[in-house]
Amino acid sequence: MEEKTILAQILQVLDLYAADVRKQFEALHEKFDSLQRQVQALNEQTNTMNKRIEDMDERIEEMDGRFERQIAQLERTINERFERLEAKLSHVRIELVETQETVDFHSVKIAQHDRKIRHLLHAR
Repeated sequence: MEEKTILAQILQVLDLYAADVRKQFEALHEKFDSLQRQVQALNEQTNTMNKRIEDMDERIEEMDGRFERQIAQLERTINERFERLEAKLSHVRIELVETQETVDFHSVKIAQHDRKIRHLLHAR
């Protein structure tokens, strides 16, 4: 009977030890589940952030396209205005050359008339 009592005590100790081991496994399982939830939450946050970054990238590309179009339009406008200005300056140059030629012509004629007047005054 003593063997049965010793065996019963050993079984009782083993049951207590097994219960303790089960509790430790349950605690580890809960920690593992908690870590899995945290990883899942981090993944969701990362996915949300990635989506926001993608949205921002799209908006930046959109803005970049708009700026490029605006800059191209501005360049066209500036080029057109410079071309018109160059055309006006060309006309002004032509008019100045023509005016200078007219002034030169009249200067020669005035000098000729002055000579004739002097000649006529001396001839009297």
